[in-house]
Amino acid sequence: MKKDNWFKALNLTDDKFLEEANPNAKIINFSKKRIALSIIAAAACFVLVFSNLWLFIPFNTDSPDVSRYSSSEYYGIIQKLNVLTFEKPQHKNNFEVIKNNIFDFLSFGIKYNGAAPESAIDITDDYADEDAIYEEVTDNQVEGITEADRIKRSDKHIYYLDNHTLRVFSIAGINSKELGSIVLYGDKDYYLNKWEFYLSKDCKTATVITQFYNEQKQLCVGVLALDVSNPEKIVEKKRIEITGSYMSSRMTDGKLLLFTEFVFNKNDIDFGNESTFLPQINTGDGMKTIPASFITSPEKLNSTRYTIVMKLDEKTLDFEGTSAFLSYSEDVYVSTDNIFLTHVFADVKNNENGEKIRNSMTVISCLGYSGNAFENKGSVTVRGYVKDQWSMDEYEGILRVVTTTNATAIYENRYSNGENVSTDILMTATGQSNASLYCVDLKNFEVIAKVEDFAPPHEEVQSVRFDKTTAYVCTSIEMSDPVFFFDLSDLENITYKDTGTIEGFSTSLVNFGNGKLLGIGRENWNTFKVEIYEETANGVNGFCKYELQNAEYSTVYKSYYIDRENQLIGLGINKYNSTDGERQRYIVLHFDGYNLIEVVNISLKGLSESQRGVYIDGYMYMFGENDFKVQKLF
Repeated sequence: MKKDNWFKALNLTDDKFLEEANPNAKIINFSKKRIALSIIAAAACFVLVFSNLWLFIPFNTDSPDVSRYSSSEYYGIIQKLNVLTFEKPQHKNNFEVIKNNIFDFLSFGIKYNGAAPESAIDITDDYADEDAIYEEVTDNQVEGITEADRIKRSDKHIYYLDNHTLRVFSIAGINSKELGSIVLYGDKDYYLNKWEFYLSKDCKTATVITQFYNEQKQLCVGVLALDVSNPEKIVEKKRIEITGSYMSSRMTDGKLLLFTEFVFNKNDIDFGNESTFLPQINTGDGMKTIPASFITSPEKLNSTRYTIVMKLDEKTLDFEGTSAFLSYSEDVYVSTDNIFLTHVFADVKNNENGEKIRNSMTVISCLGYSGNAFENKGSVTVRGYVKDQWSMDEYEGILRVVTTTNATAIYENRYSNGENVSTDILMTATGQSNASLYCVDLKNFEVIAKVEDFAPPHEEVQSVRFDKTTAYVCTSIEMSDPVFFFDLSDLENITYKDTGTIEGFSTSLVNFGNGKLLGIGRENWNTFKVEIYEETANGVNGFCKYELQNAEYSTVYKSYYIDRENQLIGLGINKYNSTDGERQRYIVLHFDGYNLIEVVNISLKGLSESQRGVYIDGYMYMFGENDFKVQKLF
């Protein structure tokens, strides 16, 4: 026995010598080999079974189970978002993933010829002047509905919001000076350059709106109520915060209508954490989620974006109504009684040739705000997409809308590797863009009149202005500029005229009074122009124009100073080849009935979008970034 154990311990000894020295060694060796072979065979079987399971078990194509949230008031939204954010696997199993990856690798050079594929086509103080009179500066879209701006004034003071600093100036011609200021949110510089404010009708309260990142690094909209009754001692009264970014706002009868958007990343959604997929509001006692009963959404979502509509008291910032629209876009138009919001989606159908055509469609929802609470009145769907708020207008119970209608062909490029067929979806513009006008009866939200595709082929809407029973529409392709005049006095017989072709295009059209239309835009890609149009028997023709070469200009309409009484236009420009180094300038043009005459061209710091000006009693007051200029005109 001892001899056998000794032989077993010689693991490094040659088997041949062991067998000769011990007759039982062959039996022992055979047993060892059989055990090893059994282990190897078992391992191979395990690997084979595991590999087959890993390679061929089908991927789950059902969205995750969210039934554990069924008790939540937001369960309906959670279910829709769960469907929207779940991405179905492109392959049946891991075997297809490996096989197709190998196939794609081998065929990459042939398929794309070595090039990347083309991309396919969302306190009042005793100082207060009790008799201060509010004077409107902003050229508002709707009479009686005030829009926020960077400049407001009374008959005694001019208020200018210089990014995070509100400044107050005296009105005293060349002797004007800054009387006081307040720095908002400290000296931080990451507030994304969105600043607007209102001045109350009694000139004692300024309501500032901005956006910023809070301490939790969430993008938020901030609303601050300031007591400005004493310009030398401006005091903050209250502030609120809403998660998301600032869109727009209006003020009417002391009520602030605030529009914000909340966009969340679908990869960051945690249905157990409401802040990751629902907008929240902080009125001073912490963030609270908007109730589910205030949220409206279509049956099928196509974006992770909310439009939030709020009504607040101007002086106290108390909430009087809140409503959120999930999967809606950012175009908002406000009439005397209603708010109109848009939701753009794609409608794919086969045409008469069997081709798949993708058309842009817009749902316009109407929200009444004149009562104590918001009222969902109805919606209508029209072809195309809406460019901006100026493309919508309510007049005598009729909503008029101008859209850019377009069509995109969808082609399927199929290829096979012998076993499977793959498909590349390529969307190519078909050149069918155009412009259309729709008139909607707000009693039943039906289209009662329309003029579809009234522009030449390939045109897109650049600017729109409605004026009671008339409308002006500027469309463009490259650098041609038809301006269409519509007579909407008889909706059963809408007539329109066009100018033919005028060089350049207008990004803003303005009714300038006295039968004249003002266009602000470009003559060509290097030349800025302001043009006066007049209506004739044959259409709308150019009357006179001002041109400035090598100049960029602001396309933000409220940055323009429009004075119809004195026939003045003021705006900031960027003279990008200026030889004196003063590229940022402010110009003022005067229309004398025959020509546009430049009466001011002065250096003024700051971006064109944020520069402002106002004409008062013979003097032009101009404001820029930490800059203030006064110039006597006539």
